[in-house]
Amino acid sequence: MRLRKRDVSLVLMILSALLIYVLFSKYYKLRDEYYRDYLRHKEIMFLLANYGERKREEPTESLIRELFSSYGVDFRSFRRVETGYEVEGRSLRGERLPALVYALEDRGIRIVKLKTVDNTGEGLFDIYMLLR
Repeated sequence: MRLRKRDVSLVLMILSALLIYVLFSKYYKLRDEYYRDYLRHKEIMFLLANYGERKREEPTESLIRELFSSYGVDFRSFRRVETGYEVEGRSLRGERLPALVYALEDRGIRIVKLKTVDNTGEGLFDIYMLLR
């Protein structure tokens, strides 16, 4: 079987068209990824430029007592340890826990450790927190 000049040129034309298609598809994919990363970078820079500094409160015993009483928790103890402040309470309703955590974090108090135990099965939790 002999190859004619027309057949060789036809095969080369098909291969070059396929190569051009592959290269253009890779180019457009790379360009889209670049623009997506660029927009993500611009969004992060915008958020950092417009970040509002929140006032951070020191977790004092009176503040914790006030927050616990507003969420229906019986305050048990407040101790200062070298890693922060240990706070214990009891009779916290399970549906009030997220609101209490939000109220603490909204005041700039960081919760390092949170432990809740419901020994009664009634949804009343004993709570232990390590705060900073």
